[in-house]
Amino acid sequence: MTKRESTKSRLIQLRELLSLSQKDFSDSIGITQGALSRLETGKSKLSLDTLTQISQVFNINCNWLINGQGNQFLSGNKNNSESERKQSVITRDINDSILIPMIKEEAQAGYIKNCQDVEYLKTLDVYKIPGYEEGNYRLFEISGDSMTPTIYPREIVVSEFIDDWDKIENGSICIVISEEGIIAKRVYFYEEDKGFLILKSDNAEFKTYSLPLSEVIELWKIQAKITSVFVKNHLVDANKMEALESDIKTLKEQVQKLSQKVEE
Repeated sequence: MTKRESTKSRLIQLRELLSLSQKDFSDSIGITQGALSRLETGKSKLSLDTLTQISQVFNINCNWLINGQGNQFLSGNKNNSESERKQSVITRDINDSILIPMIKEEAQAGYIKNCQDVEYLKTLDVYKIPGYEEGNYRLFEISGDSMTPTIYPREIVVSEFIDDWDKIENGSICIVISEEGIIAKRVYFYEEDKGFLILKSDNAEFKTYSLPLSEVIELWKIQAKITSVFVKNHLVDANKMEALESDIKTLKEQVQKLSQKVEE
């Protein structure tokens, strides 16, 4: 087992020992749930700042976390600090969990660069969405028409954070965050190589392509959408029906005239 693998295993062990979800643990040390997920899967390395936060917040021995040496906890009253920390998390969740940050189209470039910056996330507009009071959600404004007719430009989607990418069901509609941009696509895995995502549009004019998982920063599964787009299909159908009824009426009149001529 490599040093990096050992560190990620001890990080998971620590979180489970404290009986914390990824969201509560990451909130406590000031990183995003996505950043913690990548640490636990070995996709990113533990930074000095994050290591320091873990040590200070949870009273953890850094040497144990990195090298597996020494006691797990530093000297001091672990139980009191843990109790205070959990109370802080609970209080914050009561106040903030019902408010969902929104990433508007014009703010997407900034979000890509700062999505793991807690202070940046606090600057985003937040909204309360009924039915989504608990969980880790984001609101994304859709740009482009690659997902029409399922999702139209300027519609807003309610998306839930995916911490375990291996559990994504093929065909799920997701928001994919990468350095190249923020896109909405149907997501599939290569059966032969789990290191790539296949990204498919609902609009047949857009080609399907693949993206290495190493380039993916975050994944959010779309759960619902908020729209002011009203497709005029029903209006078109009503107009067609009105025209059809007019044609039928004209045909009936012509048939009646022909019948009268035959009788004469």
